[in-house]
Amino acid sequence: MLSNQFNSLQKLFTLSLVAVATSLTGQVALAQSAAGADSLEEVVVTTARQRSEVLQNVPASITALTSATLAAASVERAGDFIRLTPGVSLVQTAEVADSQVNIRGINGARDAENSFALIIDGILQTNPAAFNREYADLKQIEIVKGPQGAIYGRNAAAGAIIITTTAPGKEFGGLAKVSYGEDATATADLVLSGPISDRASWKVAADYRNTDGFYKNSFLKNKTVDDFKGWNLNGRMLFEPTDDSKLDVKLHYGKVSAASISFNADFVLPGFTFSGLPNAQLFNENVNDHVFNFVNNIDPTNDQEAKDLSIKWDQKLSFGTLTAWALYSDIQNSLGSDGTSGAFGFFNSQRACQNTSAALVAAGGQLVPPQIIFFAAPNTPPAGIYGPYTSTACDGTQYQERNQKDYSFEVRLSSPGDQRLRWQGGLYYLNIDREVGVNTGIDTGAGIIRQLFAGPTTANPTVNLLWDQFKSDVVAGFGNIAFDVTDNFEAALA
Repeated sequence: MLSNQFNSLQKLFTLSLVAVATSLTGQVALAQSAAGADSLEEVVVTTARQRSEVLQNVPASITALTSATLAAASVERAGDFIRLTPGVSLVQTAEVADSQVNIRGINGARDAENSFALIIDGILQTNPAAFNREYADLKQIEIVKGPQGAIYGRNAAAGAIIITTTAPGKEFGGLAKVSYGEDATATADLVLSGPISDRASWKVAADYRNTDGFYKNSFLKNKTVDDFKGWNLNGRMLFEPTDDSKLDVKLHYGKVSAASISFNADFVLPGFTFSGLPNAQLFNENVNDHVFNFVNNIDPTNDQEAKDLSIKWDQKLSFGTLTAWALYSDIQNSLGSDGTSGAFGFFNSQRACQNTSAALVAAGGQLVPPQIIFFAAPNTPPAGIYGPYTSTACDGTQYQERNQKDYSFEVRLSSPGDQRLRWQGGLYYLNIDREVGVNTGIDTGAGIIRQLFAGPTTANPTVNLLWDQFKSDVVAGFGNIAFDVTDNFEAALA
């Protein structure tokens, strides 16, 4: 299967308008090099081990994308910075909430939690749907490759992705950006920030994206394959009651209305090439030569509503730093599209399947090769070779919901990072309430009923329903200690 959905669209013939007041983007720290006081070299500071360290001193494989790199590459979505990272890939063809990240060969699974830790502004995000969204105010992104369970706990077998956004500014300022490109692609970003008092500041960030997408449905004759519309609103307040304490409060709300299930099927059945069937050679087609033909008879949908609230407290002590945070997340996600049952003949006895197949043949048409329809006699169930998604009603419908609410908190005590012996320890708690439901229905031509169960007398009756609700409580303790044996050798235990 080939992916194409929700990729950041290439903006050819793009017109951009950028208005900048006071820049909110934090600069990378600079240090004097040994060559002399007048020359400067870039020093990237990372928080991969939950403390600020110079990147080149961290014994781990890390790709760090600084504010300058992010701006130069026009990074706005998850797929944008994944493409800049060696050894990391992303598949996102099903829906916006289903982003399968592969880090060094360890892949995520659909309908499951991520295989990597996602940290945004120092807070661990558990909901897998929190990853694939717009980021209007990025400061730095770090991708840590390799198992990180000792530092970030459960579901960090592949690594960690650490996203840092700009902090509220001490002076009023902001940034606005608008762009328009081919395929009716329009994007807008707005960031505003300013002081409340000498020890408090605020920031608001908003983004919007709308596109018709790259591909067209040749059966419905419109662009319903990878169209996308979404927006996010983020609010942040930063309080510094003393020189040694900081309170960070963040609120996020976002909505998405887009397409789903945007992929094709390629046939790898070498034995069929000798059967004498029409277009027999296509049963062993090279996937790189596959022609994307989208002929679904249902306009696929994907809707998401996301709400997040977090609070983080940092307190400097005489012997270290105490950090505590709490997070509440509620993301509701659903999709509706063609079913996947055409290849199995589950609905061949349905009148809608027979009528739509007969009408296609009567009009002198066929399914996209090498698929083909046969009729033994009029008014009989069709036979033939069907793929998962066709222009007939023979593949049925599918409606899915993936909803998750979770809340978590962490308290952590860390030693200063500039001493020879460094240590860290803490406690973590997580509660998850996750619902996953998949509905297979009969395609009667009336569209999809947006509910997990539709009765037998409805226009889109349910014939199969899989439903699960997972409730989990997680309690964890963690700690690590590191000692610089020499200037170039560190011994650590986590």
